[in-house]
Amino acid sequence: MKRILVILIAIICFNGCDKERMIIDWAPITFKIQVQDSQGNDMLDPANNNTWLIGTEISFRNYSEVIDENDISPVTKAVLPEYSGARIEKGSDCYFIAFGEFMRWDNDTEMMTIKWPDGSISEVSYKCRLIESKLEAKETFKLNGMKCSNPIVIVK
Repeated sequence: MKRILVILIAIICFNGCDKERMIIDWAPITFKIQVQDSQGNDMLDPANNNTWLIGTEISFRNYSEVIDENDISPVTKAVLPEYSGARIEKGSDCYFIAFGEFMRWDNDTEMMTIKWPDGSISEVSYKCRLIESKLEAKETFKLNGMKCSNPIVIVK
């Protein structure tokens, strides 16, 4: 009988405690876009004559920026998120356009438009749904309305 009483008291105490909500610091996300030709060649690699990028413009939240095809940055990471706009970065196996960093907010959709010099347009979107109870972030990337992965691969 004492065991049952102790167990009941423990259950009541555990359930009666004020539970604090867990705070999770989600890492920010950077859009990474690879550009390839139909044969899979890296079109952002300066060795493959990436001058076709001249005039490429990225628009995001009423802000537009022209990509500088000659300014290639190595992949770096600061301790704190730092917005650095659109830039070309050299990854371990390819070059890519990096744009960001953006915070992961629950049910928030970020969209950007890339206007290529040939007149074509690519629309990229990102949506995040946070599942705090599982410590998960369900992310969806889309290219022109179709689901894709990050890095996003665009074939020109």
